[in-house]
Amino acid sequence: TLSGTFNLAQNVRDSSLSLTLPSLDISLARFYPFKRKKAAGKERWYEKIAMSYTGSLSNSISTKENLLFKSNIIKDWRNGMRHNIPINATFSLFNYINITPQFTFTDRMYTHKVMKSWDEEKQVEQNDTVWGFHNVYNYSMSVSANTKLYGFYTPLFGKKIQTIRHVFTPTVSFSYAPDFSTPRYGYYASYVKTDKDGNVSTVNYSPYNGSLYGVPGKGKTGNVSMDISNNIEMKIRTKNDSVKKISLIDELGANLSYNMAAKSRPWSDLSTRIRIKTPWNYTFSMNAVFATYAYEFDDKGRVRVGDKTEWS
Repeated sequence: TLSGTFNLAQNVRDSSLSLTLPSLDISLARFYPFKRKKAAGKERWYEKIAMSYTGSLSNSISTKENLLFKSNIIKDWRNGMRHNIPINATFSLFNYINITPQFTFTDRMYTHKVMKSWDEEKQVEQNDTVWGFHNVYNYSMSVSANTKLYGFYTPLFGKKIQTIRHVFTPTVSFSYAPDFSTPRYGYYASYVKTDKDGNVSTVNYSPYNGSLYGVPGKGKTGNVSMDISNNIEMKIRTKNDSVKKISLIDELGANLSYNMAAKSRPWSDLSTRIRIKTPWNYTFSMNAVFATYAYEFDDKGRVRVGDKTEWS
């Protein structure tokens, strides 16, 4: 799928204009690159690998009307490209556990970057634009496992309630992304600043700040997430001897995660949710978040979130 737009905004008072030519969005539906055209026998594991693609391209400028055709497409226009490629698959372990690994790659292409330095004599920050092809990418990996456990209860007494079914769905997932602020990637830089009073400090920045599609964030992530979901339904026998299904609890769930890369407070807050469908076609939903870490007082008597968990 390819979609494109062209935008022009012009102010006749001062002959200024903003032009986008073009803005393109490209998407490729999910497909299986290793699937055989003529399948014979059992499906092989690599045939379950699926991938898709989304891409964006934009080229825009804000200038005066008489300078538009004198502008340089690289130096005067703000442009860039972004590609996003997710790759995933679903495998069955022991016929009951679903394993879903995923790898996501995001690539950005820019025509310039801005390197900064400090001029001690003039006491100003200097910007040096470096033109050329600059590739800024990041990636992340994740794997999740889930299954469903079914429980049935049939009342010993009474003929109206046939059975009550409970579905318990636990999910455990792990996600990882490296720290893209390390020097080997070159997405972040720094310079030493000495002010007029002789104070020395280090200023951190990204040469790609302000770029069209941003820059990968700082910090390594390694999250382990745990989620549970419950569903309870009941089958009853009606007056005309037919069976009717009634939802007692449409969903009752909770989610908690642990960041292995965090140096302090690695546990997230506990998120809970409940959804109940009433017989009158109304749905009641409620979400609640419980703080994992207890409040404490600092040295000045102010309340802050501490490093000790509520259960400790």
